[in-house]
Amino acid sequence: MKKATITKTVNLLDGGCNACGIIEDENYMLMIEDQMIPLETLTVNSLITAIVLKNGYKREYEMDVIDDYTLYKKENYQVTLKEEYDFLTYSNDTAKIETKDQIIDENKLAEKVNELLVTLFKIEELAFSF
Repeated sequence: MKKATITKTVNLLDGGCNACGIIEDENYMLMIEDQMIPLETLTVNSLITAIVLKNGYKREYEMDVIDDYTLYKKENYQVTLKEEYDFLTYSNDTAKIETKDQIIDENKLAEKVNELLVTLFKIEELAFSF
């Protein structure tokens, strides 16, 4: 099982005016096999995107009359992601997994990401450390 380490740095920024206070800017980095991958946020979607792109998937945005969705493709295999606010639906030809995007508990977040990686993307489980 590969290790995946997530680090967080917090930058304190001056708001820029007398009325503005100090702003916390959180930055996350994912390290897998000595490769650092920046994350926009610590969510299911950002982790899945970073990991599957590292594993050779390509991402495409599709527009439909009813829905817009994201396709992750690798050779002849694909996984579809449909987003609605904080709710995500990942699916392929055989399985469908629905989840919230924001999961505060780090252990539950890691479990959900691993479930998606193994079940839908056919990528081995990662040992997350925060």
